[in-house]
Amino acid sequence: MATHLRPKEGSGLRWIVKRKRQDLSLLDFGLVNLKKGEALRDGTKDEEMVFHLFGGSCSASGEGFDFKKVGDRDDVFGGKASALYIPPHTRYVIEAVTDLHAAICTAPAGAGGAPRVIRPKDVGVRKVGKGNWYREVHDVGVENLEAKSLIFGETFNPPGNWSSAPPHKHDVDNPPEEGKLEELYYYRLRPVQGFGLQRVYTADGYDQVFVVGDGDVVTLPRGFHPVVAAPGYDLYYFWVLAAFKERKLRARDDPKHKWIKNGS
Repeated sequence: MATHLRPKEGSGLRWIVKRKRQDLSLLDFGLVNLKKGEALRDGTKDEEMVFHLFGGSCSASGEGFDFKKVGDRDDVFGGKASALYIPPHTRYVIEAVTDLHAAICTAPAGAGGAPRVIRPKDVGVRKVGKGNWYREVHDVGVENLEAKSLIFGETFNPPGNWSSAPPHKHDVDNPPEEGKLEELYYYRLRPVQGFGLQRVYTADGYDQVFVVGDGDVVTLPRGFHPVVAAPGYDLYYFWVLAAFKERKLRARDDPKHKWIKNGS
């Protein structure tokens, strides 16, 4: 089931989640810290890849693409995100234009779209919920991206507010109501000493609550997964999903709690 991870600080690329080592079947997730001028050189083989910038900027090049100065925020609370999408069987060089903090996410894919840069102007912003379950959702790589499996974005919870509310899940292939997707969250807090609570539960009795802090990761292979920010602290999480079949966000609300959408 769900796993709560507290990655240590480090430099370069550090893989945090490797599929089948934890409880995910499709997703790999790594954190990247590069100093200005440092670079990652690799290839995607039979996977597609997302390079999502939390802060700083980079350039990226490879066969058929050359993207200059991607990323223009200092940290996740400093504006909309930038990201790179690199399809399978593609060599790449990603060089830090400034010191940067980013994530690499990969999932198996026999094919994919063309290499793509996503800039802040390409990010869709949704105002979701109301009252103490209002949050702002940034769709970074959703409908605007031709990919085989990966879907990703960011959610911003105001202090004391809930998201993934009403609680939803996406672990059964039952279109059009629900699609089978696995997911993970990467959290940041402002101020950094803050915390949030992440609940993960299923109809068959699994129920776990994690106290999440700045820099933590929780894997979400199945189940409903609401999250709340502690009073006084802005809570951010990067979310990335991998689709087993159809690359589409289809989620089922918990029938016990979906009434809050109508307020009755």
